[in-house]
Amino acid sequence: MLEITRLDDDAATVLRVVGLLGGSEVATLQAAIVEAVVGDHSDELVVDLAGVDRLGVCGHHVLVTGYIVAVEYGAAFRVINARGPVLCELRANHTFDMLADSRDLGALLLAVVRQPAQVWG
Repeated sequence: MLEITRLDDDAATVLRVVGLLGGSEVATLQAAIVEAVVGDHSDELVVDLAGVDRLGVCGHHVLVTGYIVAVEYGAAFRVINARGPVLCELRANHTFDMLADSRDLGALLLAVVRQPAQVWG
């Protein structure tokens, strides 16, 4: 089961995530990201993955989508405390550095360059 705790202060909104970040439960995190960025106009959103044991494809997609939503709405976006298999998954997908800080455009460019070329049919 996925649990999300929201903490707000003057500097940032922090979403502490606990559990498996995958499958249909990722909709909960997606809604929390959209609420913080779009609804509450947070200047910075931090997603704390210290309590996440595994990161599924859907969870990874929600993190990348959250990054995009935050950037489109002018908010900073950071993923922190990824470790173990979660950290390995983010590194394998070349998105760890990008998700670490949305203000780092160099990391974004490296993530894009490292993605395999798509074949259009």
